[in-house]
Amino acid sequence: MPQLVLSRGVDSKRNIFRKIFANVEFGPYFLVVSLILFVVLVTVITLTFSAQQVTKGYVLSKLEAEQRALLTESERREKQVAEVRSLRHIEESSRLRAMRNPSQIVFLSGDTVVASR
Repeated sequence: MPQLVLSRGVDSKRNIFRKIFANVEFGPYFLVVSLILFVVLVTVITLTFSAQQVTKGYVLSKLEAEQRALLTESERREKQVAEVRSLRHIEESSRLRAMRNPSQIVFLSGDTVVASR
């Protein structure tokens, strides 16, 4: 009695693989080329992420320099404000020289009209 045996093991998987790549021979050259391509791919991915980190570091250092410049400017302005508020500066100002002591001021009293028609 004849029997039909269907094999679903390794042979069927190899046959599918052989159907897709029928004319390709996988030998030592293929392995070397695929290894080189894999190394190149990993290198490119690593360099991409490294470049992103370097770019972030550059932006960060630029922002830190800008922060230092702004802090220096802020300190300079605070110094100017403190100088303007100092007693020495107030005493030397022209507005203070134009002021008079209250004993030098004369108040007018009377029934006179300042403005009349």
